[in-house]
Amino acid sequence: MDCTGKTVLVTGASVGIGRDTAVLFAKHGANVGINFTSSRAAAEETLALVAKAGGKGVLCQGDVSREDDAKRIVSACTEAFGGLDILVNNAGITSFIPFADLDRADADVWRRLYEVNVMGSFFCAREAARAMGDKGGVIINVSSVAGHRPNASSIPYAVTKAAVLHLTRLLAVTLGPTIRVVSVSPGVIDDTRWNTARTDIDVQKMYDSAAAAAPLKRTGHGSDIADAIVYMASDGASFVTGVDLLVDGGRGLVT
Repeated sequence: MDCTGKTVLVTGASVGIGRDTAVLFAKHGANVGINFTSSRAAAEETLALVAKAGGKGVLCQGDVSREDDAKRIVSACTEAFGGLDILVNNAGITSFIPFADLDRADADVWRRLYEVNVMGSFFCAREAARAMGDKGGVIINVSSVAGHRPNASSIPYAVTKAAVLHLTRLLAVTLGPTIRVVSVSPGVIDDTRWNTARTDIDVQKMYDSAAAAAPLKRTGHGSDIADAIVYMASDGASFVTGVDLLVDGGRGLVT
């Protein structure tokens, strides 16, 4: 995929899948807007990696769940590079709450996860669509296998990711024919920061179990998701909109 001259905005790009995606787009020649909320040092590391990969980058600070911030994030990217071609709605949060512990899934948890994962995706998509205008572009929402099946870090997280899947469909029918809207759903990713400090489970055992159950017999890496995102943004997917690409090694096929 040749992205020379194209501008990509990646939300939540300071670490993990967001960073991998930003760097991969840079390798393909894109200008990259690197969104972060508070981790400036990590975002600057991503910026350095984008430059090393041969791309140009700009930091776009802001909380996607706030409408004014979403406007500022998109404006920072478009002002730096003169437009916007691709938005990757990757920013997201979770809370690790066992499904059976219904009391811990309180209003604060529900509200914050919904604001970031769903409303944030909508706010950024709305601003991106305005910036893309009649010339069109691509919006890619990062959902999760949790949006497809009842197995996730928490019930609120799974519900928000299911909402992202339907948001993708709604935006696809609303913004077509000039803007394509698709989603990518990662399965178990073994280099995510979310699992690094967990003490509630044996993380390695979880990875081993997921790999054993998947037809491809491994867990995923951030680079697998970045590859899928770049493909969905490419001309090779130009007749694809309103659908989700499940990137889980086939784990969803197994009960």
